[in-house]
Amino acid sequence: MLHTEIQRRLLLMRNSELKDILLKCGWPVSGKKAVMAEQIQTKLPHSRLAVLQRSKSGALVPAAEQPAEHRILSLDMGIKNLALSVLKVSPKDLSSSDALLPEILAWQRFSLFDLPPTPTVNPPDSLSLGAVGGDKFDFSAASLSPLATSLARRLVTVHSPTIIAIEKQRYRTMGSAAVQEWTLRVNKLEAMLHAALRVLQEEGIWKRGLTCSVCPQRTTAFWLNQYGLLQGARIGSATKPLKVKLVRMWLEDGNAVEYDKDNATITETASMFMKNSARSTSTAGEKLDDLADCLLQGLGIIHWERNRLEMSRQWGLEDS
Repeated sequence: MLHTEIQRRLLLMRNSELKDILLKCGWPVSGKKAVMAEQIQTKLPHSRLAVLQRSKSGALVPAAEQPAEHRILSLDMGIKNLALSVLKVSPKDLSSSDALLPEILAWQRFSLFDLPPTPTVNPPDSLSLGAVGGDKFDFSAASLSPLATSLARRLVTVHSPTIIAIEKQRYRTMGSAAVQEWTLRVNKLEAMLHAALRVLQEEGIWKRGLTCSVCPQRTTAFWLNQYGLLQGARIGSATKPLKVKLVRMWLEDGNAVEYDKDNATITETASMFMKNSARSTSTAGEKLDDLADCLLQGLGIIHWERNRLEMSRQWGLEDS
C-alpha cells in the first residue's frame, strides 16, 4: 500500500520536480514522467553505500554486517594523471540533520607507471609519486593488465575502502566524432580495474566493499546546480575553473570537508589550490582539475546518500 501511495504522489509531481529529486540523489535524469517516477520509487529504499561480501559459494552478496564507518575512495581516471581521494563519514553523520563534514584521509595525484608490479608486504601510507614514465609502453592488453591488477591491489591494501568510485569514461571528447587513441587506452584500464577489484572480492582479499561507476557529468551537474552555477556552464571546459573554485572555497571556509593538517600529503595538495588561485588554466591548474574532480565525486556520493536518506524518512520508507 505504501509503495502504491508513493507512486501516486510521484506521478502527481511536475517533471521538473522529479528531475530535481533525481539530480539531488545522483540518479540519471532522463525519460518520461512514468520512467522517472519508477526510477525514484525503485532506488529510494536502497543505500548506495551498502557493501558486498563473499559468500560460502563464492558469490558476492549483501554483507550481513555493514561497516561502522564509510570510507569512500574516489578515483579520477587516467594513465599518467590519475587522482584519488579517500573520505570518511559515519552512518550517524549521514542520518543527522547537523552540517555534514566528511574527513579527507588521502588526496593525491599519481601515474600508473609509478606503481611497482606487485604490492609490498608493508605498503606505504600513499601511492608512489615518482617521475612519470611509460613513453615506450605499448598499451597492449597483456602489458596493461599487470599495472591494472597492481593498482587494484594497492587501492584495497593501502586505503581499506568500503566503496571505490571510479570515474566513468567516455568514448568521445567534447562531442567529437573521432575516438581518440588515448581515450581507448583509459577505457581499457577502467574495464580491467573493475574486473580486478571484482576478483579481489570474489577471492576474499577485499573482505567487504563495493565498486561503482560514476558519470562525471552527473557529479558536475549536482555541484554546480547546488551553488547556482549550472546555467551557462554546459560545455565541459567551461566547468573546470568552476569546480576548482568550489574546492578552493571549501578549503578556505572549512565548512564542507576537514582534514588532518599534520598529514603532509593532504596539506600539500590543499596548498596547491591556494597557491594557484590566479592560474587555474595553467599546467598547475590542469593538475588541480583532476584533484578537484576526484574530491567532488567522493563528496557527491556522500551527499547523494544523505539526500536519499532524508527523502526516505520524509516518505516513511525503511532501507532494505
